[in-house]
Amino acid sequence: MSDISIAAIVTAHREGSLAGISIQSCLDAVAEAEAHGYSVQLLANLDRPNDETRAYFADLVTEGWTIEETDFGDQGAARNHIIGLSSASHIAFLDGDDLWSRNWLVDAANLAARCPDKTILHPEFNWFFEENSNIHIHCDQDHPAFDWQNLRITNYWDALCFAPRASYEDFPYSKRDVKSGFAFEDWHWNCETVLAGYNHKVVDRTIHFKRRRLGSQTLEASGTRSLMRPTDLLNYDVAFQPSRPLQSNMT
Repeated sequence: MSDISIAAIVTAHREGSLAGISIQSCLDAVAEAEAHGYSVQLLANLDRPNDETRAYFADLVTEGWTIEETDFGDQGAARNHIIGLSSASHIAFLDGDDLWSRNWLVDAANLAARCPDKTILHPEFNWFFEENSNIHIHCDQDHPAFDWQNLRITNYWDALCFAPRASYEDFPYSKRDVKSGFAFEDWHWNCETVLAGYNHKVVDRTIHFKRRRLGSQTLEASGTRSLMRPTDLLNYDVAFQPSRPLQSNMT
């Protein structure tokens, strides 16, 4: 029996009935993981939800879900909060209008069991739908195509990953403040974890289906030309070896 346990965490806002499909996707992946012997917690964080979304999730309490409502208006802060209510060794986030492939949790847990503790896992593909239709292929940090310096100008990995709980406790998401010009807390988190020696790897043959709607936080941040918060990865006096902490070249 693996010592890996999973907190499947759904974050929701104003998705309403769309959340039903996401919840079913989550439950399908959970059933697959439990069938292979993994323990899974079910949690949801509703951050400033509308009444329709609140009513939908209220029915899940009797089905073993822990439901938390918050008033952050900040997705990163909401995620930081709900992680504190979990006790699992690994965290897997799902947005309330996105979908997991059925094999996501079990294949991620199986790979995590074979990897060092400081490993963060991503699906092989992100398949975007609705207002944006394309496929993003995640890059494995051990792949020859990976260049850590590209993290200075673009984000390699999406926030919906499978990560050790400790990675979030040691590196909570930074505050999002688009009015002041700061966003992209997931990009910042990726930089900070790489700096700390975490290895970002891809789980083969897994997919996240991601709804890209008009007015999404990502499009809002891009439209205002927001920046991620400062990270030492932006210092140009560092050298990097894959899966190891960055070291300064300065003497």
